[in-house]
Amino acid sequence: MPPLPTCLSNQNIEPLLNELLHEVGITSSGKLIEDLKVYLGELYSWNQRINLTGLKTIEEMAVKHVGDTLALIRFLPDGIRHILDIGTGPGVPGLILKLFRPDLELILVDAVRKKISFLRAVIATIGLTGIRAEHCRVGPNNIPGHLPPEGFDLIVSQAMGPLDELTRMARPLLSLNGLVIAMKGPKIDKELEGKTAYLQCHGWKTSIISTKTAVGGLRRNLVMLRRY
Repeated sequence: MPPLPTCLSNQNIEPLLNELLHEVGITSSGKLIEDLKVYLGELYSWNQRINLTGLKTIEEMAVKHVGDTLALIRFLPDGIRHILDIGTGPGVPGLILKLFRPDLELILVDAVRKKISFLRAVIATIGLTGIRAEHCRVGPNNIPGHLPPEGFDLIVSQAMGPLDELTRMARPLLSLNGLVIAMKGPKIDKELEGKTAYLQCHGWKTSIISTKTAVGGLRRNLVMLRRY
């Protein structure tokens, strides 16, 4: 394991990480904690030079980014393997998800090159395999490379905007029985106004799981989208 960034030398984030994991019933291992510390340390360090996240402290990054990913992990369907994270930003949830689930194969895409450069550096530093970060703006004529032959089992996005745009992006990339999960905040009812009829008309069945993040207690809604 590479040495931790110097920004962590005066901050002990490990108790907070253990608390996050404990609240959702995940048994922490030494490797998982160290990988999370490396990720958070690198994010903090890079964020001093280039804007990757609006969060300013490692504690905030842990509570928000790790907390949001943990809110998703509890509701992942069984049997998934290939995952696409659209608009991954600083690797939320995709890169953090990989740290918790090394068995998953992930493609992380973002239209901002500096964020992809950061993700590639973290992937190399930790030595992760089965994960790629691609500089890409997903669209009908712009499909990420390394598309699984049968499509992705799961497409997830936290940063994307309207659900109709996300489903248009996801449709040609999703496996036959695949699932789209849009990670949203507390105002999902307002966002769904005028969208539900569109989604139904275009063959999407919608359900919502309401939850809260560990430690921070932030309200989150996971919009689950399946094709008819």
